[in-house]
Amino acid sequence: MDFPNFIDPQALYDLANSQSYNYWIGLGVQVILSTLVGGIVLLVLVEIFSHHFGESVKPANAFLVALIGNVLTFFGVMGLLISFISWVPFAHLIISLGIWIVLIKGFFGEMSFTHAVMVGVIFFVLSLVLVPYITGMIMGFVPSF
Repeated sequence: MDFPNFIDPQALYDLANSQSYNYWIGLGVQVILSTLVGGIVLLVLVEIFSHHFGESVKPANAFLVALIGNVLTFFGVMGLLISFISWVPFAHLIISLGIWIVLIKGFFGEMSFTHAVMVGVIFFVLSLVLVPYITGMIMGFVPSF
């Protein structure tokens, strides 16, 4: 598979038409469910940290952080970022962890940097293990197209 030229509109059109509509609907459902599950997990984690350390944060931003993280993951942005530094060992893990930490610090600015790093690392691990597991269980109840 060749790397698509994203400047050429015809290449984007060909890339979008290379999959059936079932694929795009399934991907959309997956993004929505993963955002809901990830947002709830992040909401619980941020609430625990904010109550334990006495910081006041806006928990409504948890779903926005989960949505942005899912869009970056599901729609190939991570692949583009990693292609630039593919020579670095564990580049995917480093970039993913860095993106979660930056998103959490950016949307929960009231948190100290140390707490944002701790929440970012814990949520990164949970997003690798717990969120796909719960999302997969819920996807079993969603009718296939």
